[in-house]
Amino acid sequence: MAQRTRQRETVNQELKNGELDWRQIVDSIPGLVALLTAAGNVEMVNRQVLEYFDQTLEELRHWGTSGVIHSEDLPHVIEVFTQSIASGSPYEIVQRFRRSDGVFRWFQNRGFPLRDANGQIVRWCVLLNDIDDRKHAEDAVRASERNLRRIIDAIPTLAWCNLADGPNEFLNERWHEYTGLPPEESHGWGWQKVFHPEDLPALMKRWQELLVTGEPDEIEARIRRHDGVYRWFLIRVHPFRDESGTIVRWYGTSTDIEDRKRAEAELKQTYLHLTEAQRLSKTGSFITDLLANEHNWSDEAFRIFELDPAAKLTVQMIRDFIHPEDLPSFEAMIARAISGIDVDFVFRIVTSRGAVKYVRSAARVIQPIEGRPLFCGALQDITESKVAEEALNRTRSELAHVARATALSALTASIAHEVSQPLSGIITNASTCLRMLDGDPPNVNGARETARRTIRDGNRASDVIQRLRALYSKKEFTLEPLDLSEAAREVIALSLSDLQRNRVILRSELADDLPHVVGDRVQLQQVILNFLRNGSDAMVGIDDRPRHMLVKTEREAGDRVRLTVRDAGVGVDRQNIDKLFDPFYTTKSGGMGIGLSVSRSIIERHRGRVWAEPNDGPGATFAFSIPCRPETDARASR
Repeated sequence: MAQRTRQRETVNQELKNGELDWRQIVDSIPGLVALLTAAGNVEMVNRQVLEYFDQTLEELRHWGTSGVIHSEDLPHVIEVFTQSIASGSPYEIVQRFRRSDGVFRWFQNRGFPLRDANGQIVRWCVLLNDIDDRKHAEDAVRASERNLRRIIDAIPTLAWCNLADGPNEFLNERWHEYTGLPPEESHGWGWQKVFHPEDLPALMKRWQELLVTGEPDEIEARIRRHDGVYRWFLIRVHPFRDESGTIVRWYGTSTDIEDRKRAEAELKQTYLHLTEAQRLSKTGSFITDLLANEHNWSDEAFRIFELDPAAKLTVQMIRDFIHPEDLPSFEAMIARAISGIDVDFVFRIVTSRGAVKYVRSAARVIQPIEGRPLFCGALQDITESKVAEEALNRTRSELAHVARATALSALTASIAHEVSQPLSGIITNASTCLRMLDGDPPNVNGARETARRTIRDGNRASDVIQRLRALYSKKEFTLEPLDLSEAAREVIALSLSDLQRNRVILRSELADDLPHVVGDRVQLQQVILNFLRNGSDAMVGIDDRPRHMLVKTEREAGDRVRLTVRDAGVGVDRQNIDKLFDPFYTTKSGGMGIGLSVSRSIIERHRGRVWAEPNDGPGATFAFSIPCRPETDARASR
């Protein structure tokens, strides 16, 4: 009996020691730990549980009603716990426990059974891990992801997110609206079906390359709209990496560039047309910054200079091509351009093969850059037209000479009359002078006065001959300052006798304050003479009204002067008025049709314009206008 009592005491002591060992082990675990009976009743909790909840073990055994579990979570906890105790299966629940200060925090509640050697459940071990910070972080991440999706959906373009290995994870609403493809058909690799079959192989090849290199990139491809229409898109993709540098996502956008592609195609076509037009017209274009010595030339501009388009242009390189005789004017043009003045001039270049070309250049300031003028301009090869123009000028000179010779026959009688009068006076005065000297005594004073009259008449005859010689001599185009009113007076004096024979009443309104013009006096006088003769001829058959003629000079706006000849003749037909200055067109029965044509050539050579118009009353008006101080034109001196 005593022995049995000692054995029971020994067993009780061992149980107490074991329980003490369990308590020490459980209290040493860095977390909340509880031991339950096989039926699920709380048997033991560690010190951390008592401190966290600030409740006794007895109070904790009534966890279902003590309020330590959040009321929203309690039904689910009881359901899972009951099923696990009944089935003997471990459980795991995420729930909220109330701390001693009344604050609920999220915990991971995991329970698993402890079995004896026979597999019978003898206890349940419950571990409670505080995951409140992690739970809030996860909630924040999920909220951030939701916000990110809302942001991506709000982007006014097609946006998407792919996984690190390539398949799609997310496509924004605009992508689905545009393509008409629902999410279940487009996620993963389903998005490929909206791309144009011709573009998809290159797109997928590049996508596979990016998955290997991890580099951002962009590519153009056509995407089918919901109505079946394909449009061009610019697809940009960029990797998103974590803190270690590993790619975790690919983000991208698809931007509609259909309008830009069409504009580029139209621009390319326009450029091709422009290039062909420049080639046909031998006109090159350029943009240049002289101070920065930067020059952007078109292909045709390079062809004109016979330069390699890859050559790096400089002002000195261009200067080396200029004909030595034109170099001073070229340097002056560069100086004007650097000061910001528009330029327009003609010069010659000598190519590398020794060919001489005439080039016209015009440049305009399009905008200043940092105080420097930026020019846009054109270069035109005018060699062919220049050669033709020189040949035409020679022909015109010959025609002018023919016209002067033709006019000479018509004015012979008038010239003879003009010369015969002073000659007759000379003879008469000379005879009178001799008689006075032969007298006894000689009349010296009378002879002296008669000699003076002889000299006067001799000078009159000399002036007539000089005018005639100047008008009908064959001379090159010579520029000199002249008074247009004075030149007109000389022509009127030469033509006056002829006009009087035709009963022409001439009235002149010649301005005395005209600015001088620079021109060829003889050729301009030929034009005036032509106008006078035409006006006189137009009034030959007029007998029912006075044959009035007005010669007028005046100043025009814009530093120009005008000469007008107005007659009261038969007038001109408005329908044929534009033909009057055409070669060989005439309204006279015996006319050659070259006088007005030559006149037009002369005036145009003086940078002027010539015209005719019917009067409000009878007759017609012929006029020309030329600038007072025209720019020096090298062509005019040849």
